[in-house]
Amino acid sequence: MTYQFLPDFQINPETATALHQLLDTCFPGFFDQSPRDYFKQLPHFRLLAYDENKTLVGQVGIDYRVMNLNGKPVRTFGIVDLCVSPTAQGKGIGKQLLNRVEQLAKQHTNRIDVIFLVTETPNYYERLGYQVTKIETTWLKIDAHQSLGIGKELIDDALFMVKAVGEKEWEDGKLDMLGYMF
Repeated sequence: MTYQFLPDFQINPETATALHQLLDTCFPGFFDQSPRDYFKQLPHFRLLAYDENKTLVGQVGIDYRVMNLNGKPVRTFGIVDLCVSPTAQGKGIGKQLLNRVEQLAKQHTNRIDVIFLVTETPNYYERLGYQVTKIETTWLKIDAHQSLGIGKELIDDALFMVKAVGEKEWEDGKLDMLGYMF
């Protein structure tokens, strides 16, 4: 397995097509109506996993941003669209992608406080040290390349998870995502 970390703007057309196919396979129905290689918004960076045949088998987008947690800035790596091809699942690729993101974040704890993600499968992430957070959240609603307004909701159903990598502690409470929901 080989891994490649790159800014999203450096993705070439062949890789963009492979990303679209991977995302469409892993998230049926979300990508089949559009040639996009992202869901709501472009991530800042990608970590890509290739098998021995140089076939793209996994990816994770990383959104780097500051959010407002209980009135204080918190620098985050937001995990976006982590996925592994069904033919390559069970080989630890997803775990390896997340571990590599975490290693990168820990190398820059002066600039990154937490890794944040939105999930419908919290058990997977709990095994990797992520914790459920219960927070009143404000975010920019985006769909089909349009801003639809501001959302505000108490999220307390294991949808949001965090992992501290710096010295700042995560505190439940109020979170303004200062952008779209990952």
